[in-house]
Amino acid sequence: MNKLAFVFAGQGSQYPNMGLDYIQANQEFKKKVELASTILGYDVEQVLSSPNGEINDTKYTQPLILLSSIFAYETLISETGIKPEAHLGFSLGEYTALYASGLFHFEDILKIVKKRSELMKEEADIRPGKMAAILGLSSNQVDEICKEASTQGIVVSANYNSPVQIVISGEEQAVHRASELAKIQGAKRVMPLNVSGAFHSPLMKEAGTKLRSYLNAFSPLELETPIYMNTTAKPLTKKHLFEEMEKQIQTSVYFEQSIHHMVLDGFTHFIEIGPGMVLSGLIKKINPDLEVSHIDKLSDLESLKGWLKTYEFIQ
Repeated sequence: MNKLAFVFAGQGSQYPNMGLDYIQANQEFKKKVELASTILGYDVEQVLSSPNGEINDTKYTQPLILLSSIFAYETLISETGIKPEAHLGFSLGEYTALYASGLFHFEDILKIVKKRSELMKEEADIRPGKMAAILGLSSNQVDEICKEASTQGIVVSANYNSPVQIVISGEEQAVHRASELAKIQGAKRVMPLNVSGAFHSPLMKEAGTKLRSYLNAFSPLELETPIYMNTTAKPLTKKHLFEEMEKQIQTSVYFEQSIHHMVLDGFTHFIEIGPGMVLSGLIKKINPDLEVSHIDKLSDLESLKGWLKTYEFIQ
């Protein structure tokens, strides 16, 4: 029996003008953008359409990916009436999943992501770090490499993306040493990532602590749809929500493990929502038997409807 989950994109897939097609086509989204501009303290549409690369600054990137993903999600829901049986988000995408799962109002999730992006940028300035993607080695190999390179400083496996793609994160010298060791051990590629800090590593611990304190001002709503968490690869228990949100900034993203758990729980079909198709590619690498589609631009909607009809999720 077919079982559907939504997967929400994370940071790194942003591009200029993303989400503007939804805003221009929907009066309600225009109202949300006006509200978002007030909360964020800048003109959302101006930053989205800027040719100067502002969208790649973390303080803009995180809230604007959230907005773009929410617009794609709400358009999909309203146009098809489809209801998934679970959500999963990749890093930042987990916040879109929290919103889609019913736990936070629009204004609240936007305020939380704004604070998250500010805290991560602040911590990256205080404790600079690097990240790099290692292709062609197993997670066990990369974990051992990080242990060996830790003589040079903090370095950990930050994102378990697929069986042969792991992202490491930490202090620059340690990441450089781990990258060298990965090449020696036969990695196909080692790619430094163009990010502003050592995300999902212990260097972000203080950002997590401050976020937890900030979260105390919010009251989560009822959980309407199960959400598999980055920190555990298992469905959220609501009483642990703030604890998980604190941990997520400073610990590994278990994306591959999440997909494996979801398959064990009967999930067969996945729709990636948000900019790019990175997660779609990773899911197919994790399990080629899974059926995957996506919605990024508004123009993707019609082909996605066809996909949903093919697998009898809608008539």
